[in-house]
Amino acid sequence: MRITFIQDPLPSDPVESTAAGRTRGTPTMSPGDARKTAFLTGATGFVGSNLARELLAAGWRVLALQRAGSPAGKLEGQAVEPVPGDITDAASLQAGMPRDLDAVFHVAGSINMWSRGNAEQTRINVGGTANMVDAALAKGARAFVHTSTVSAYGRHPVPISEATVSNAGSSWINYEKSKWLAEEEVRRGARQGLRTVIINPCAIFGPGDTHGWAQFFFLLKDGKVKGIPPGRLTFNEVGEVARAHIAAVDRGRAGENYVLGGYETSFEEMLQTMAGLLGVELKAKVMPAPVLRLVGRINSMVAAVTGRPPEISHEMATMISLSMICASDRAERELGYRKVPLRQCLGDSLAWLREQKLI
Repeated sequence: MRITFIQDPLPSDPVESTAAGRTRGTPTMSPGDARKTAFLTGATGFVGSNLARELLAAGWRVLALQRAGSPAGKLEGQAVEPVPGDITDAASLQAGMPRDLDAVFHVAGSINMWSRGNAEQTRINVGGTANMVDAALAKGARAFVHTSTVSAYGRHPVPISEATVSNAGSSWINYEKSKWLAEEEVRRGARQGLRTVIINPCAIFGPGDTHGWAQFFFLLKDGKVKGIPPGRLTFNEVGEVARAHIAAVDRGRAGENYVLGGYETSFEEMLQTMAGLLGVELKAKVMPAPVLRLVGRINSMVAAVTGRPPEISHEMATMISLSMICASDRAERELGYRKVPLRQCLGDSLAWLREQKLI
C-alpha cells in the first residue's frame, strides 16, 4: 500500500532553516480522531524519516515541522502533515504547534564538525531545543522525546551508561558541548512540568543514511580510504532507534536518559565488513591516533585559510581516534530496544543505497 504525502513537501535537511514561512494556520486536533498525534522535527533527516515511518506504521498521526519551499526528500509519498515553522523561530512554533499533543519528538539538530559552524550549531542545537521545550510547555504536550547523542556525555575511557557523569559541558568540540547544553534545556522543561525523555544513540546505520556513517561506502567504492581510524564504537540500527523513541512515550521514565548501544566493534572491522559487502579490497592500515589528530589539525588550519570545509576536521579526527562504547541495558530492559549485528546494519544500509541508485 502506498501512503500519500499530504499538502506541501517537507525539508530535505534534518536541520530546520531560519525561514519560518507561515502560510497556513495551526493544524486542528479532530475530537473524532482516536489516533495518537505526534509533532516531529527533523522529519526528512536520517533518523527523523525513519521515525516518521515507524509512527505511521503504528497508527499515529504525524505532524512534521516544515520550512518554506523545501522538497519532500525521504518523506516523498508518506502521509505526513507538514506544519510551517522553524525550530530557531519561537513564534513560528507557538503558531504552528497544536495543543494537547500526545508526543513531541525533537529530532532536528546540527552535526557540524568544523569550528567555523559553531555559532550556527549552537543556535540550532541549544536555541532550537529551548524554543521547542517552551512551545511544548505552552501547548500542554503530554510527552517530549528528545533525540540527543552519546556524545552529550563527552569522552570516557569506560563504557558510557546513564550513570556516566557528562564532561561535555567543558569540551572544546562544539558538537559535544551543544548537545549537552540542549539536554540541559530539556531538563529545564522537566523541572517546569514537561514529561521528558532523552534518547542517546551512538553510531547509527540503516536505510536513509547518505551523509552519516554510510559515507564510508562511497569512500571505499572510490578507493579514497587512505587510513583507518584506531577507535572503537558501538553501532545502532536506525529502525531500533526509531522504535525506542516511540516506546519512550509510554514506557520511558520521565526526566531520564536512555543510552542506545550496540555490538562493539573497531573501525577496522567495520570498514573490512563494508568493503566485503561492496566487493572491494580495503588496502588501508590503521592510523595511529596522534597521526590522525595531526592530520585533522592541519586540515582545519588549511580550511581556515581557504574557507572550504575540511574532509576530516580536527574535531572529527579527535572523535574517531578514541573509543566510544555504550551500554544499553536500561533501554533493552525498559524500552524493548534490541542490538542488531553490525553486518545486518551495514547490509541494510547498502541495500537501500543501491535501491536508490546512489551507489
